[in-house]
Amino acid sequence: MTTNLIESINLVLKKSRNMLIGALVKPTFVRCNALFNKKGREVTTILASGQVYKEVQNKIIEDALRKENTHNFIEFDLHNTRFLVQETTNLREVRLTGDFKVKLDERWCDCDKFQKLHMPCSHVVATCKHTHHGHNNYIHPMYRLESVCNIYKTLFGELRSETYWSSCHEPMISPNP
Repeated sequence: MTTNLIESINLVLKKSRNMLIGALVKPTFVRCNALFNKKGREVTTILASGQVYKEVQNKIIEDALRKENTHNFIEFDLHNTRFLVQETTNLREVRLTGDFKVKLDERWCDCDKFQKLHMPCSHVVATCKHTHHGHNNYIHPMYRLESVCNIYKTLFGELRSETYWSSCHEPMISPNP
């Protein structure tokens, strides 16, 4: 079974089977470069407004902050890094309430959201609040707008004319008509 991505690429390239490679590369390059520049300007504008994270990450943290009031704790060590978090109610989630081990020093929570998203789940936010740690310390740096902005600083460069390409001495391959 093919994925939606493959189906999309196939749809785009379906009409271009007999085109030269240069005719395929140039429009793709131009579109990618335009998208890169547009996204770079958007991130720079958001960063200039004083935001640290994109809106998606802010919503995840706000959601975790709303849920953290429904958790109880049992501490397992003197260093405030290992806890058992007990949910008393479960807001808007399909799974049942439960007990979750949180290991702040290993960036681990049994709910698995912390490891998958590299963003603190409600259990981690609650333990951070309980221990007076900042939950922002547990957000991966890749989510910071500064990191995202650095991605878009890379220049594509100019696409050289086909006359400057090195010549190919391989046999010409033609598709079946």
